Amino acid sequence: MFKSLLKCSAFAIAVLVLLYLPILSWAQTTIKEEAKAAKVTPDLLALIANQSNTVAPVNGLQKVDLFQRNGNAIAIEAFTAPGQDSQTLLQALQALGLQNGIVYRQTIVGYLPVNKLVELKNISALKLARPSYKPTRNTGAVTSQGDVAMRANIARSTYSVSGAGVKVGILSDSYNALNGAAAGVASGDLPAGVQVLTDFLSPDATDEGRAMAEIVHDVAPGSAIAFSTAFVGGEAGFAQNIRGLATAGCKIITDDVSYFAEPFFQDGLVAQAIDDVVTNNNVSYFTAAGNSGRSSYQSPYSSVSFSDPAYAAGTFSAHDFGGGDKRQSITIPGGAQILISFQWDDPFFTVSGGAGARTDMDLLVYVNNVYQPTLSSVGNNIGDDPVEIIAITNRGGSPATLELVLVKRAGPDPTLVKWVNFANTVTIEYDTRSSTAVGHGNTRLGASVGAAAWYNTPAFNGGLTTAVIETFSSAGGTPVLFNTAGQRITTVVRQKPDLTAADGGNTTFFFADSPSDADAFPNFFGTSAAAPHAAAVAALMQEKSGNTLSPATILSILKQTALDMDDPLTPGFDTGFDFRTGSGFVQADAAVQAVGGTPNTPPTVANIIGPKSATVGQAFTYTIPANTFTDAQTPNSLTITVSGLPPNLTFSGGTISGTPSVSGVSTITVRATDPGGLFVTTTFTLTVNPAETVTAPFSITGVTTISCRTLNVSQVAVTFTPLYAGLTGQPISFSVVSFLQPTTAPGPYTVNFVFKSPSVTLRARQAGTPGEASFTYNWQAACNALRARLAAATPEEGPAQLKVLLYPNPVGDEFAIRIQGAQGQPVKIALTDVSGYAISTSAVDVKTSDHKEQLRFGQQRAGLYLLRVSTPEQAVILKVIKQ
Repeated sequence: MFKSLLKCSAFAIAVLVLLYLPILSWAQTTIKEEAKAAKVTPDLLALIANQSNTVAPVNGLQKVDLFQRNGNAIAIEAFTAPGQDSQTLLQALQALGLQNGIVYRQTIVGYLPVNKLVELKNISALKLARPSYKPTRNTGAVTSQGDVAMRANIARSTYSVSGAGVKVGILSDSYNALNGAAAGVASGDLPAGVQVLTDFLSPDATDEGRAMAEIVHDVAPGSAIAFSTAFVGGEAGFAQNIRGLATAGCKIITDDVSYFAEPFFQDGLVAQAIDDVVTNNNVSYFTAAGNSGRSSYQSPYSSVSFSDPAYAAGTFSAHDFGGGDKRQSITIPGGAQILISFQWDDPFFTVSGGAGARTDMDLLVYVNNVYQPTLSSVGNNIGDDPVEIIAITNRGGSPATLELVLVKRAGPDPTLVKWVNFANTVTIEYDTRSSTAVGHGNTRLGASVGAAAWYNTPAFNGGLTTAVIETFSSAGGTPVLFNTAGQRITTVVRQKPDLTAADGGNTTFFFADSPSDADAFPNFFGTSAAAPHAAAVAALMQEKSGNTLSPATILSILKQTALDMDDPLTPGFDTGFDFRTGSGFVQADAAVQAVGGTPNTPPTVANIIGPKSATVGQAFTYTIPANTFTDAQTPNSLTITVSGLPPNLTFSGGTISGTPSVSGVSTITVRATDPGGLFVTTTFTLTVNPAETVTAPFSITGVTTISCRTLNVSQVAVTFTPLYAGLTGQPISFSVVSFLQPTTAPGPYTVNFVFKSPSVTLRARQAGTPGEASFTYNWQAACNALRARLAAATPEEGPAQLKVLLYPNPVGDEFAIRIQGAQGQPVKIALTDVSGYAISTSAVDVKTSDHKEQLRFGQQRAGLYLLRVSTPEQAVILKVIKQ
């Protein structure tokens, strides 16, 4: 990423001051004291005084704002005071307007309105607030040349691996802020369904994470991919999202992000998260070693007296670079920049809590022998973190020289001082060419990856016997002096980087085309590109093993099979490990070949499942037998899924269950999938039988009286319909003793009754059913009840006319009706056949003037049926023709 130089035409050095931006009229002592009282760092204190963060040029030097902003808010990291609760601090900050707050241990990260910074001093739960600065990135139809350089194409064809069944997680700035993901999927340079847990949708986003995904897809096209940003929430958000990818099932994770304030001499929040997922989630982690080469100064602290009234009154101690020289000159080429993180051997409060740093160091910048306060970094370190950061850009076309002074303001002398330049190559006086793989690039359990350009490998350059390390690829050797509790330990120097992988290959959009190849596709350089190349090879290895390799085994095989390389800055050829190239250049074919065990094979069907049956309306349960499938590699880790189930049946926990609602025959498919994504299927039939019907004895169960019309003083014409039970569908002969001879005509019937016989006997016989059914029908009482209901309404307020509309008619299994004129009344709905057999009955409370109901036949045959809709006062009977 830092290989691209910033081209500008101004003849000055523009400065990015990260941890200190004073107002020139303030005295240094006042700045430190006021910042401490305000519970902020000096740069936030200056922002309180000058909310635009614009400082007038001083001797032609201009400050460049690197704060992360969101509208009128700035990203901050707030630390909980000793004895206080982080949730209490979060609530207090939210009351001031904090947005997107993240709580990680005792740290709160989020966006706070700039005009609320002045109120931070009133929060008792706050120890200190500082800016959360933008991190840096260690900078796909298209295929990366790194695929061939590392012989991954040979590994795939020889061993039939593609990374299938292995999910790879990626952390960078953004994935689809530029809206190019869909085009990448369409061109085949990205897999479909990339899982994006969090993204960084900012104008500053570059979608470098999507470029990394294209590399992974080139090398391991069968792997699923997930992405989460490392640019939101500072180091705490980064660590949280590492664990989030592991929880999402990623077994390989890679990142290309560095935070300038990550501890050099202690494992910080990000490094601890990496160790956590490697240990507890069996994740193999690959991080970019860095792009700083050996642009670093490291030395035991050597004290010499220092004073400068322009800095502060009094005499202090400064570091002696040699021969009593307190100043170290750095020459920056035109258009280049430096970004220096300066640290010393104290524990970080943000990592360990407790007392934090014991010593307060300041990083002073001089130009032409004049102290430049706006370019310097002078935070209050005691009780906080031992780090000061500056960044300076030379906007002119000619080289410019600055001088650094490392001043001890208070506390005991440090034992070791070190700074790392995260930007362009510069000329350094008293250059120690020390390690630059720091922070989580020096992780204990993760793999740190250096970079070699694809065209400087034997696969593309026949004159080479091994790969050549990129000049910018970071060197390892940074000592670890403290444990995570902040206790000093025996010095540990880890063998970092672990490996070297290819960079500079093609992508579809990132970053820019290089003359190193003949095509016009953009080329992606940096350890940012090398790390996903190595991660994808690990996915091929994991697939071949059936997802059984531990992270330690994967890393060990990659190292043992790597092509040995040399660090050109050391004498002779470095046989074996060296602090620039690690164990050498990744050889994918040799690594996959070295994976123990046989290649993964699909599961097999051990026992077939016979036909099954169920019944509509009755509960059904069937458990897939455990011995249905077997697998040579992972017999106890198969995932079983089922498809083709009839309605109302579901599959969960190995069991099919539910109550079938529709009869018929279904073919059920059972699939067993192993952890590598290979599968086998078997089928069986499930027959759902119709619901069983229980026939009741044939009888007349009641009568529906439809109308009563007086003929004369002795006779009444009554229209009615008998209701039956126990119907078999055979013809029914109906009669009324003394009034109606037997008839097989369906009702309703109209019979002239006489007043002297208020009750009559109804008789019916059903063909094929022995016996006769009878029922005493008090027609007179029924008519009186009907007339009473009709008479209840006065002529002025008579009931609304009941109307029932049926649609469609003829009908199928389902039909609808509309009921009008029954608002506010209970309504009974009865569906019978022509013989009076009740098919369905229901009661509804009609709330509207135009009420709709949906009715359904069971398994009745086609024919004529009767629908009776009645209120307490009225009734309507309609003929229903079922097709």
